Amino acid sequence: MSGEDTIPPREIELKLLFAHQARALLDRHLAATSGDGGHRTHLVTTYYDSPDLSLWHSGLSLRIRRAGRQRIQTLKAVDEGNQLALDRREWEWVVKSDQPDLSVLAGTPFGPQVTAMQEKLAPVWVSDVHRTTYMVHHDGAMVAVAIDEGCVRAGDACAMVRELELEIRDGPARSLYGLALALQAVVPLRLGVLAKAERGYHLLTGAPAAAVRGGTPVLDGNMTLADGFSTLIRSGLGTLIRNQPAAGAGDPEGIHQMRVAIRQLRTMLQMIASGESDHSVINLFQSELRRIGRGLGEARDWDVLCLETLPAAFSTHGDNDLIRMLVDAAQAQRRVAHQQLFQELETPALTTLVLSLAIWIEEAAFPQGAGQAVSLSHAAPELLDRLARKAGRKGRHIGELSPDERHDLRKALKKLRYGVTYFSALYPSRVVETYVRRCRALLRHLGENNDATVAATLIHTLGAAHLKLAPVAGIFARWNDKRQRHALHALVSAWKVFRDTRPFWR
Repeated sequence: MSGEDTIPPREIELKLLFAHQARALLDRHLAATSGDGGHRTHLVTTYYDSPDLSLWHSGLSLRIRRAGRQRIQTLKAVDEGNQLALDRREWEWVVKSDQPDLSVLAGTPFGPQVTAMQEKLAPVWVSDVHRTTYMVHHDGAMVAVAIDEGCVRAGDACAMVRELELEIRDGPARSLYGLALALQAVVPLRLGVLAKAERGYHLLTGAPAAAVRGGTPVLDGNMTLADGFSTLIRSGLGTLIRNQPAAGAGDPEGIHQMRVAIRQLRTMLQMIASGESDHSVINLFQSELRRIGRGLGEARDWDVLCLETLPAAFSTHGDNDLIRMLVDAAQAQRRVAHQQLFQELETPALTTLVLSLAIWIEEAAFPQGAGQAVSLSHAAPELLDRLARKAGRKGRHIGELSPDERHDLRKALKKLRYGVTYFSALYPSRVVETYVRRCRALLRHLGENNDATVAATLIHTLGAAHLKLAPVAGIFARWNDKRQRHALHALVSAWKVFRDTRPFWR
């Protein structure tokens, strides 16, 4: 495709990971489904960049792929937004050399930027894969299904590649999810996040997969309720799956962002359910989100204890054998929680959930009833009212609430804050910011209370398992009680300020 096209071509694809022993079954199934034996090619792809990786940091990749005697030069822009399927702008040219031909980039938006780096460009990493491609008709679409096996190399470092790429050639993007789910019924598959270029970057720099903070799509008041929720859920699913590599590697922020994404998805589904008569499908999604969220929550609780709470509690105690033993015991439990989470993320369960949700929101019947026609600007006030009323009920007599009741209030307020964030673009920013600021202040004090309650439970667990830790557990308990009393005192006044804040949507 020429770089002179005014509308750049786009690549919409889904990546799935499979185990080595599943290869033969995949080939047999795809051969039967497509009606042919597949097209086999050996692809050697060299990526070019400057020594300081200027292209990569600008969100671009420049490569030359060699297949037999043919060489294809490709310029790609990074995936735009947190979406489940990769959706990237790309430009391709047939070239005659293994060196980039920068003259053909003139018709792209990035031509001057790349051309200015001509003297600095050099190979940075290489992918070497054997690809078998099947053309599959599914749900009104033509999908190219490529099985890639090989490796990515950067210097002396090497990482194996074993993945399935589904790329739409013609038809609706939703067909990718349906085909992926159908294939997963044949062999266990997991959604892949990292492109080969990303793997090369991590190999070259040694940088681990980083956590991704989810953004909130900007909604238009003229959008229908159905379109608004579809947009929000797509973004939430993208954030959830994009953080899986970091969470699976034990990155606390990756675990936190996955947990936040699950909470936000559950809030969206709750808001959808409020206008639905049949909750059966939504309840199934909620149940699985809740189950996976529990594993993330346990790992997160131990992260907070080990990385934040214990260092703060014992910051003035110096070196102490009992403290060191308590910290070691907590770290051991943290490793157990991380290992259990890793095992969960290695199963196909999360992929099944994400693909099923993606298919559901792409169906024309989502959501049922009036949501198809009602605009967001019309529906938002009632949706926010429901969340605000629930939080208001749970916050009554806040000074007398039990820890469990405060936790319920915190969850209700988080849902309200998420809802406010989703619909914030529909209202003047000044009034939104005041409401959000006061809501966050209240949530901060509730979070401090919750952290203290959780920490007390975890330390009690450690003390019960290791009696010799009882003295240092007592020291911690006194410090923890003091911070909880302080947080409770601040909580009452923060609640009064928030309670008296006028809802900006009315």
